[in-house]
Order: sequence, then structure tokens, then C-alpha cells
Amino acid sequence: METLHTLLSALLLIGFLPAALLLSAYGLNLCYLLIAALLNRRAPEDAPLDEFPHVTVQLPLYNERYVSRRLIDAVAQLDYPPDRLSIQILDDSTDETSQIVAEAVAHWRQCGKDVHHLRRASREGYNAGALAYGLQFVKSEYIAIFDADFVPPPDFLKKSLPALIADRRAAFIQTRWEHLNADQWWLTRLQAIAVDSHFSIEQQGRAESGLPFNFNGTAGVWRRAAIEAVGGWQARTLTEDLDLSYRAWLNGWHALYRSQISVPAELPQTMSAYKRQQARWAQGSLACARLLLPQLWRSRLPLGSKLQGTIHLLSYLVSPTMVLIVIAYTLITLLLPRQVWQNLPLIAYAKTVSPFTFMPLLYLIASQVLLRRSWRTLPYVLALQVVSSGLAMTIAQAALKGLLGKHGEFLRTPKWGNVAPTESAYRVQADSSAALEIAWGAFCLLTAARAASNGHLFFVFYGLMLCTGSWLVAFWTLLPHWQEALRRQHAT
Repeated sequence: METLHTLLSALLLIGFLPAALLLSAYGLNLCYLLIAALLNRRAPEDAPLDEFPHVTVQLPLYNERYVSRRLIDAVAQLDYPPDRLSIQILDDSTDETSQIVAEAVAHWRQCGKDVHHLRRASREGYNAGALAYGLQFVKSEYIAIFDADFVPPPDFLKKSLPALIADRRAAFIQTRWEHLNADQWWLTRLQAIAVDSHFSIEQQGRAESGLPFNFNGTAGVWRRAAIEAVGGWQARTLTEDLDLSYRAWLNGWHALYRSQISVPAELPQTMSAYKRQQARWAQGSLACARLLLPQLWRSRLPLGSKLQGTIHLLSYLVSPTMVLIVIAYTLITLLLPRQVWQNLPLIAYAKTVSPFTFMPLLYLIASQVLLRRSWRTLPYVLALQVVSSGLAMTIAQAALKGLLGKHGEFLRTPKWGNVAPTESAYRVQADSSAALEIAWGAFCLLTAARAASNGHLFFVFYGLMLCTGSWLVAFWTLLPHWQEALRRQHAT
């Protein structure tokens, strides 16, 4: 039995040490990016355009009946010479979206706009496949891309193009996402804070430090030569934007970021839709890490860029890592005698709440201060930490799929425009994830109780946070479906 205890201790310790190092590295990196962003807040002054290069705007759509017309109208009204602007609507829809698009195209063509409605025989390659298909017909040197839920302002091209034109080795320029519906309800407020932190600190800090950062799939402009030079759009992951961005960096290109240029977009309005979005991003990011990290470390990029790129590509491992640490702690204290585990490094780690634990909180608060948001957003920062922890099971499952190379279907995040989610044709059905979240919350409550009896503050804190977050996420996942069931029952 003593040998078994020793073996179990060794296995759990071997799993814990890399996990603790990853969490510490993540916390340190948040400090670094925050400092980098704070030290570089002055917006670059880009000279206005003295000539207008030809630009193509690509709009990849798939079943977007509620927002497609809004997007097309906004792009058609960009303040840019009509003879220097082409619009490609890459429509893979299988519903009435195609008819809405056709009507919008007919209208704007009559107004003298160069608008093209492109349809493929199949949805092969999903978003990446649509962009690659459209690229065959592009003659422009610059390509702007917008997702269906974005509404670009009229001056977007005039503001974003000058820097890209001036820097011949810049592959793309990324702008900041703003929000159309941040104040709709508490979930959209939380998401707005998360998006703000990514764009005002992470993207800003990486860009100003000359480190690799990614095109976010929309609200940016690519140099066509860069896309073609690194192999074009590829559908080998669910995050084709991240994949293309890093292939550009690895081939000697760099990128530009402008926080002062913003494009508003719609945030997911239901928990199920939000979880779908986060799962796709996590799976795609870890798939990119599996494919690109060997190339990154063989490249001639500076060591700092390699380390930052590694942390960036592996960032979605934070949630699964926390899950592993919680499981390791609980198993150690339940299965091993106290005299065996009381001197393990994991237990020393468990007795205090590390300063790194609070770095994400400071990071989120700083983003709201930097963007001069209302002080009323600050109470939502803590709620975001709790809800984000509740996505641990969703992220962990998706991350595992990405690391194992499982591609899966590109499940789009539904957009609803002004239509209520309960009346939408694009509802996301609840799945088994809610049951797993309830079970995981119960395990975390057990962990918190176990930690309290042992005087281990770190796991009391994390156990309660993970439990609360998991149960909240499960409840808000299931609530719309319970309400729908009740409505149907009353109707009959």
C-alpha cells in the first residue's frame, strides 16, 4: 500500500508542477501585457490617404437572415470612391438569407455599387473555404473582411488603410471591436468586458511590443500578397484567422493594430450561443498550437516572440489546467494519508492565495479604465470571473479535441439582430454539457469543503468560484429550454 501511495503521489505531482507553472506564466504574462499596453497608449497618427487603392470587401455569410441586410447596407455606404471598391458577398446559406442578399445586391447595383453575390456548390472548408473561393475573383491588393454581425462605420477604410499602405511588410491591420448590444442584459455586459480586455490590453500590448498577435477574423484589412505568400486561407482548424496570422509571422511578415479605430458588433445573447463560440475558439486555438508550435520554435523569431507566441497559442489551456489542479488536490487529500501529502509542493501552494490569482481581475478592471467605460461596469468584472470559471468543462472538452486534432463541424454563433432569441430560427439547443457542469460544480463544492477542513485557502476560494460558476452556466443554459417547454405546454 505504501508503494501505491508513493506512486500516486509521484503521478499527481508530475501532473501538478507543469500545471502550476503554466498558471504562473499566464499570470506573469498578463502583468507584462498590461504594462506594455499602459506604456504605449498614444494612438499613432496615420497620414490621410493621398491616393485610393482598389479594395475588395469580403462578407462571408451562412444563414444570417436577421443581420445580412444590415451588414451589406453598411458596407455599401462606406465612404470610399465607388470605382475603387468591390464588395463580395460569399453566401453559403441554405435558408432565406440568400434571397435577402440577392435583393440587397440588386438594390446596390442599381445605385452604382460593384457588388457580387457568390454562391458555392457546397460549404466545404466552411469560413476558410468561402474566403479562399472569393479570393480567386479578387483583383485588389487590399481585402477588408467583416463577419455578419458587424456594422463598419463609413470612414473605416480611410482610417485603416494608410498605415497598411505605408508599411510594405505588414500583412494585415486589425481594429478594435465595439459592441452593439452590450447593455442588452447581464451576459452581454460580461462578454463586452472580456472583449474589451482582449483588444485594449492583449492586442495593444502585443502590437506595441512587436510580438505576434492574430487577426480576429473580422474588422480588419489584409494585404492580398501576404495571404497568397503564406499559402492562403486553409480549413485545417476552426480558427482559420489565427492559423493564417501565425503563418504570416513565421514567414517574415508582421501586423498592425489600431485601437482608436473601432467597429461595433453583436454579442451572443444566450448562454448556449456563448458556449458554442468559446468552444470553437478553444478547439481551433489548440489545433493551431498543435500545428504551429513546432514551426514557431524552429523559426528565426527572437526567443521572446517564441515564448509569447507559445503562451498565446496555449492560452485556452488555463481552464483545463485549473480543472486538473483541482482534481489532483482532491484526489491527493482523499486517497493519501495526511503524513504522505502534507509536505507535497501542491499543499504548500494550496495554503495561500497567490497574487497571480487576482491578475485576471486587475487585467479586466484596467481594460474598463483604459477605454473610459462607465464605473457601472466594474461590478460585472467579478461576475465575469465567476461565469468564465463556469465554462471550464466546455473549454476543457474543446481544448482536448483541438490537441487531438479532431476538426469537427464549424458551428457558427447565431446572430439575431433585433429579433428576440426565443423567436429566432437559429436557437442553439442545450446538450449534455449542462449535466456535466452540474456534476463538476458538485465536485468543486466537495473540493472547497475538503480544503476548508484542511485550512487550504487557495482551494476554498477556487472550489467555491468554480462551483458557483458551473451551476450558473448550467442554469442559464437550461432555462430558455425549460421556458420553451412551459410555453408549449400552456399552448396545448
